[in-house]
Amino acid sequence: MTLAFAYVRASTQEEVKQGSNERQKEAIRQYTGQKGYELEIFEDKAKSGKNTLRPEFERMLKSLDRRPQIVIVSKIDRFARSLSDLLKTLEYLDQNGVGFVSVNDPGIDTTTPNGRLLLQILGAFAEFERNMINSRTKAGREQAQSKGVRFGRPSLKTRNGTFIDRRKVMELKQKGLSARAIAKSLECSTTPILRILRENH
Repeated sequence: MTLAFAYVRASTQEEVKQGSNERQKEAIRQYTGQKGYELEIFEDKAKSGKNTLRPEFERMLKSLDRRPQIVIVSKIDRFARSLSDLLKTLEYLDQNGVGFVSVNDPGIDTTTPNGRLLLQILGAFAEFERNMINSRTKAGREQAQSKGVRFGRPSLKTRNGTFIDRRKVMELKQKGLSARAIAKSLECSTTPILRILRENH
């Protein structure tokens, strides 16, 4: 019987609880049942698809020396989210003589020329959509900043609410004072002083 690898992935634990991976497996089993493949499933739970650093995904690629004929997924976005990752992985599969099929994306079958072309087109649209989301997020952040919303670490303050003078901290340190002594001098806890010293080390 011909060996086939299947890959399923859920981005979050909530998706796992809602049965995303099980639905993917069922779709793949229905496909392989018609083809007569011997199926081995690689499953990542609560792993983002923004890159290929996923334990089961990596294990699957390292197992290609077992000569599966094909890698099967239920949908292309379970496999890769960026066009560069997609094409890089497909090239690696091709170099190892392994085909690729996405069950719920009609025409995605790299064993055919048309399937390979359509896969690249769909991958480009998936990356375009992700870039659009990132652009909207960046625009929203910039708009919030223009209205005075601050991002990042909160400013370090003394017990009476005034901001800690980082330059003063370093001056006292150069005079040989310990973090505890500096904190006492500036009337604040030792924790922010230690952070400032670490950041300026």
